[in-house]
Amino acid sequence: MVKLSLAAVANILSIGGNLILMTLKLVIGFIFGSISLIADGFDSVLDLVSATVAGFGERKSRKPADFDHPFGHHKFQTISSLAIVTTMLLSSYFIADDAISKLITGVSYDLDILILVAAIISFAGKILLYLGLMTIGKKLNSPVFIANAKNYRTDAISSVFVGFAYLGVKLNVWWLDPAFALVIVVLILYTGFEITKSSLPELLDKGPPQEVVEKLKKTALKFEHVEEVHIIRLRLSLGAYTGDFHILVNPELSIIKAHEISEEVKAELEEDDDFRDLIIHIEPALPEEFLEK
Repeated sequence: MVKLSLAAVANILSIGGNLILMTLKLVIGFIFGSISLIADGFDSVLDLVSATVAGFGERKSRKPADFDHPFGHHKFQTISSLAIVTTMLLSSYFIADDAISKLITGVSYDLDILILVAAIISFAGKILLYLGLMTIGKKLNSPVFIANAKNYRTDAISSVFVGFAYLGVKLNVWWLDPAFALVIVVLILYTGFEITKSSLPELLDKGPPQEVVEKLKKTALKFEHVEEVHIIRLRLSLGAYTGDFHILVNPELSIIKAHEISEEVKAELEEDDDFRDLIIHIEPALPEEFLEK
């Protein structure tokens, strides 16, 4: 029996779940004319694209470093997260355009009970996808799976609004259907903003917060013969900080002993989830008057 990885399970959940929900919502939406359900269905089309992109990005990012990519392939995940945002922006445009047209036209219409059934099934399905992908994303430190999970959380809320739209139409408030479609657009855009805000720092190699820097210094300075830590250059990658820094050690140590200390510092730091793949440069802690000569 073939044992699937967590990443493979996440991809199967995303692609399979979205394919089923997309078909359900679009078929019922078009047959019975619910703009909010059709909007939700087109969002699932783009979710299917996003899930495929996410799977590709996650798989690519796990490849080891090679000659062409000496720092690894981790940023494929970040780029895939931003690709998901792009699909969300596209879905927002088409949903808003259709909803505004309905509001301007002002033609009242009725909706079948199957609209409400589809909304309930969609809500339950998206909640399950959100919980599953968020759990896997956190275990794998995968920003792309976490981004997709947040998107599914928004979709679940969207399905609630589809249910409200159905009830509104039944109460002869027909404009609630396109109005709630616009609310769905706002939710999608907000989630896209959240994903972008969390992805850009990693893409732009933003440095760590001060508390992470202090933790690194405190750990390194615990070791005997380490007298100073400086020139710290770290960047975020797959939920952990990687990069290089310098330690100043007793100048009377042998090269072998100084190297052993640097390896001990590296090993202890990388036991912490905040650090990964660190490079330590060794310098002699020489008197200032000697350095100025």
